[in-house]
Amino acid sequence: MELSYWQSRWQKGNIGWHMDTVYPLLPQIWNHLGINSDARVLVPLCGKSLDLLWLADHCDTVTGVDISQKALQHLMQQHHESFVKDTSHGFSIYRSDSLVLWEGDFTKLPPEQIPTQHLIYDKASIIALPAEKREHHAEKVIELSDPNTQIVIQTFEYNQSEMTGPPFSVDTQELKRLFGHRFKLKCLHEQSKLKELQKFMRRGLSSYLTEKVFHLKPSNSI
Repeated sequence: MELSYWQSRWQKGNIGWHMDTVYPLLPQIWNHLGINSDARVLVPLCGKSLDLLWLADHCDTVTGVDISQKALQHLMQQHHESFVKDTSHGFSIYRSDSLVLWEGDFTKLPPEQIPTQHLIYDKASIIALPAEKREHHAEKVIELSDPNTQIVIQTFEYNQSEMTGPPFSVDTQELKRLFGHRFKLKCLHEQSKLKELQKFMRRGLSSYLTEKVFHLKPSNSI
């Protein structure tokens, strides 16, 4: 699954994963993290998620990364600040006072250009990737972390043989394999979504579909 796949889906408006509202659990998760209002938050594969605008109202700077210019343009139109365009390392970069949007491949994001992040918010990001690409994604997330960075990851778990992704099934054991050497994992939320997401049943899913949200704290933290 190449980046052109996602660019094509954005161009065709085939973006069934997009939520037209802020993720309902986000305020609850934010309060749990205990992050100050001067925090910096990174959002991989952000699309045009309204979560970025919510985060921008609750922290100092939000950095979003996505391959789709169309998605980022829509996001900028929804924001109340003006943007200045720049280029670096093959990326187009759009900056406002509270939002920085990088247009390009997340796995090629130059870490030396990204300031220390207090939180990496991986909402519907890792589950958008097939198994062979998730390890590279996790390596980049870890590369962009420092000893105090927290991570939030939303996943779906289901019988992968019943439905092809995306979204893909990413279970707890896989997250531990990808991140457990650097982070302590805690499940903050677990809920069955099978009846709620009927579109997946039409794609063949029949046994179970569980949404989970994990909080990853650095292993050296208290």
